[in-house]
Amino acid sequence: MFNEILTPLNHREIEYNAKGLSGSEIPDSPIYESDEAKNLFDWIGQTGNKVFDDDLVMDYGTDCLRLYLLFENTPKEQDAPFYESWNEGALEGMYKFLGRYRRMILTASAWNRRGGYFDLSKESMEKMQRAFENAKKKIDQCIRRANTMPNRHNIVSALMELLNILQKELQIGAIVTEIRQHAVDAAVPKALHAEKTDNTNMQHDENEAVTQFCREFIILMAPIARDLSKILWREIVPAAEK
Repeated sequence: MFNEILTPLNHREIEYNAKGLSGSEIPDSPIYESDEAKNLFDWIGQTGNKVFDDDLVMDYGTDCLRLYLLFENTPKEQDAPFYESWNEGALEGMYKFLGRYRRMILTASAWNRRGGYFDLSKESMEKMQRAFENAKKKIDQCIRRANTMPNRHNIVSALMELLNILQKELQIGAIVTEIRQHAVDAAVPKALHAEKTDNTNMQHDENEAVTQFCREFIILMAPIARDLSKILWREIVPAAEK
C-alpha cells in the first residue's frame, strides 16, 4: 500500500484495472439525483464521445478529459489540432488534481488502518464536516442554475477547495513526507504524535469518521472521474465494512 502511495498516477493502468471491475457500486450523492445533474453528466458523455481524440486519451486518460470539459471552454469537433484547441496548462492541472485525489484517499486509508487518526482533533473533524456541507451546497447550486461554462467551472473549483481542506486536516503532506524519508514501519509523523513509543506493536482503532469522509469524497468525484473512483472505492470499502 505505501509503495502505491508514492507511485505517480498512471491513468492507463487505472483505466485498465477499472474495466475489470463489475460496476463501481458507488452510491449516488443526493445532489446528483436531480434531472439537471443527470443532463449534465449525459452532456459530458456525449460531448466526450465527439471530442476525445485517441492521442488525448493516451496522454491524459478519460477521467482527466471529463474534468476538463467541466473546467474549461469545451472544444468543438471542428476545432483546430490539439495544441490550438485545448488548453494544455488546464489539462496538466486536471491531471495533477486527480493525482492529489488518489494520493489523499490512499494515504488516509492506509494511515487510518494503522490507527494514525485515533486522536484526530474535534476541531479538524468539524472543519471537514463544514467543508463537505459547503461544497455540496455550492455544487448543487451550480448544477441547478444552468449547464454553462462558469457553473461547470465552479463545480470543479468546489471539489478542489474541498480536497485542499481534507489534505490539510488529515495531514496528508506530513504523512507522505515521513513515508518518503523513513522506513515505512518506523514512519510516525511528528504532527500526529508528539512522542514516539517503544511499543511499536501498539495499535489503535480506525477513525470511522475519516473513513466516511473518504467515502463521501469518492461519491462526489465518481460521476466525473469514473475509472479512478472505482479503483479508490475498492480500496476504501473493505476498511469501512470490517
